[in-house]
Amino acid sequence: MEQDKSSRIKCIAFDCFGTVFDMAGVSREEIGDYVRHVRKADFAPYAFPHGWWHLRLHPDAAEGVKSLQQAGFKCVALSNGSANLLEHVSLAGGIEWDEVIDLAKHRVYKPNVDAYLTVEQETGFKPKECLMVTANPTFGDIEGSAAIGMRSQVIRQPGEPANIIELANRLSA
Repeated sequence: MEQDKSSRIKCIAFDCFGTVFDMAGVSREEIGDYVRHVRKADFAPYAFPHGWWHLRLHPDAAEGVKSLQQAGFKCVALSNGSANLLEHVSLAGGIEWDEVIDLAKHRVYKPNVDAYLTVEQETGFKPKECLMVTANPTFGDIEGSAAIGMRSQVIRQPGEPANIIELANRLSA
């Protein structure tokens, strides 16, 4: 992922569910309920099931995020979870984000395009300076971020960086 200085990535926004947090223990029914809820036209806060507060991070997540931060990237959580949920699970697994963007405060959920605009509103980084990272290529993060000029990167899929550590190595090279 080569970049010239005028379009250098400065901020990396992470989807959390499946990308940073391991969703292997969550039932398909719970995930389906969540997806249906966040795709509704009208915003309404989602009450995350108790088990989501005890998700584990993928084994590479904390080290990968720390490597990116040490390389000078600002790392933010841009996920549909409440700020409290995202901070709780992240801290339990050893991640300290530079910022957790509270989409509920903005009354929007991803993949609504307005959700990606919150990165600039909250951090001051222009979309061209940001990278959206997701492990969920069909959720809408790629299209939503592209719609505002933000680049995206899929991980944990065949032919893509295997994990956040590999992504950090590529971006730091």
